[in-house]
Amino acid sequence: MNIAIIDCDSLVFTIIHPNKQLDENGNPMRTEDNKRFLYVEKTQEEIIKCADDLMESVLTKGEFSHYIGFIKGANTIKSRKDVNPEYKSNRNKEQPKWWPFTKDYLISNWGVIPVDNIEVDDAVNITRLNIKDSHIVAIDKDELNLEGYHYNWSRNEWCIMSKDDALYSFWKDMITGQSGDNIKGCPGIGKANEIFTKHLFKPTPMYVLELYIKVFKDEQLAITEFNKNYQCLKILDKYKGFVIPEAIEFKRKDVNKKITEEWE
Repeated sequence: MNIAIIDCDSLVFTIIHPNKQLDENGNPMRTEDNKRFLYVEKTQEEIIKCADDLMESVLTKGEFSHYIGFIKGANTIKSRKDVNPEYKSNRNKEQPKWWPFTKDYLISNWGVIPVDNIEVDDAVNITRLNIKDSHIVAIDKDELNLEGYHYNWSRNEWCIMSKDDALYSFWKDMITGQSGDNIKGCPGIGKANEIFTKHLFKPTPMYVLELYIKVFKDEQLAITEFNKNYQCLKILDKYKGFVIPEAIEFKRKDVNKKITEEWE
């Protein structure tokens, strides 16, 4: 078996992305300054077709026989925001219009599982560590930079991340931070690229903590900031009460399209 453990959040954003607006000749239209394309919102029927096409494309191109898909549920970042109230506070809090519809469709027709209390990348990692012959299927670098053999569905590429490279990536992020998640890292050091020359940079907790202490000049403050960033950046490899789901066999066929009365 070749089992895909899919982060479906990024799939949804691709599915609901609006279509380019076309002129009478079928050419994409642009704004008056010619800098951007014009877009038109997809219909429900187009979203359903795109969801089916994309799921089938990912599983077919990756040559997967089975899959487990996860999608964002409730309270997914609460534990990390308890540690760092600024975690992901820079994100747009307004949910895209078609997100609930697309989420419901993937759950009803593809067996995708909503994840509560932990983030989707946590569920993906925990699951693939517990299922033989399974692989992370994602486009998020945090997941693809974990140790293992993963599939980037957007690039249709398989990538191998060694244990050493995975450690290097994680501890580098502990210093530079992650702007996308509003994690600050270690101020004043993040842009000093020479630190990350591989023969000089030691990807170990003590080495990085010593850098924190050097920057913050207060050991207790440094430890606090170190722990805060660690807990926000570290993708979980276990979580109490999390149940590993059964993989679904992938068969290339038309899925039974269910649209609930709520969406009709």
